[in-house]
Amino acid sequence: MDIALVTSGGRGVGLHTGVSGRGVFIRQSGSPGRYGVITLVLEPAPSQHGCALSWEVAEDKIPVIFLDAVIDAITSVLAEEAFDGDYLSGCRIRVVDGAYNHVDSDENSYRMASALAMREALSAAGLYPPPAPQ
Repeated sequence: MDIALVTSGGRGVGLHTGVSGRGVFIRQSGSPGRYGVITLVLEPAPSQHGCALSWEVAEDKIPVIFLDAVIDAITSVLAEEAFDGDYLSGCRIRVVDGAYNHVDSDENSYRMASALAMREALSAAGLYPPPAPQ
């Protein structure tokens, strides 16, 4: 399933090479826990003006009910000041893998995991500052 991400701003930034990011948000202390894992691949798509999201993950890996949370997280990261542009141009964001727990997975877990994955991928592309050392 392909979804066009509608973004706006003055300065579009394109990708020069494919990059990937993996986000893991697992908090298992107490009940309910939190569980969301996602892998994104960002790749150039010069034939596109904007950016498209391609949902390529199986339902047993990430149920489609979490799609809105994933989209929300991606657009939020692109709106952050740290992102080096106003939007991604000529890009495809592929959701290729993940993990799901029928008890502990929820929208907020996938929102957090998706934001982490997106920041990691943008950092690998040089469009987001690398994470601070711990």
